[in-house]
Amino acid sequence: MIRCGIVLAIFILSASCMASDSDWNAYIRLVASADPTTIQALPEKIKSIGDSLDDDRAEQLTTAISMALIKEPIAVLDVTNQFKTSTNRLQQRFGTLLICSLPLMTNATKTQVEAYFVKAEPALEQAGKPAAECLNNMRDTIDEIRQEAVKSPKQ
Repeated sequence: MIRCGIVLAIFILSASCMASDSDWNAYIRLVASADPTTIQALPEKIKSIGDSLDDDRAEQLTTAISMALIKEPIAVLDVTNQFKTSTNRLQQRFGTLLICSLPLMTNATKTQVEAYFVKAEPALEQAGKPAAECLNNMRDTIDEIRQEAVKSPKQ
């Protein structure tokens, strides 16, 4: 009987984790697609996540916000700029400075980073003055990446 209860508890826990992962993946897709309601609610969502956001999910969220930046630069920058003044350390991690520094480069290939930049540059140019600082930061970052690639080409 105890064994049956333990197996049932493990099954329930596993099922709840799967639902949680499913919910998280759906949320990440909404962020990446620049869903307006999801982007506007990002500050509160990050607060509600709190310390439960592990490094893997933080990276997923950062990448999703970066993808949203290409689609809706002004809306995304409006939200990420709010994080500059936030006292919440978790929110500060997702601020404009990070998003405009090609955060996906940590796990992406040079080709993927270049492909992202090729999409981001015109989107930020088109967004005009509100995106100028972000674009300049991104250009500086891509220049550094390119210089490093020249200095130490992969063999």
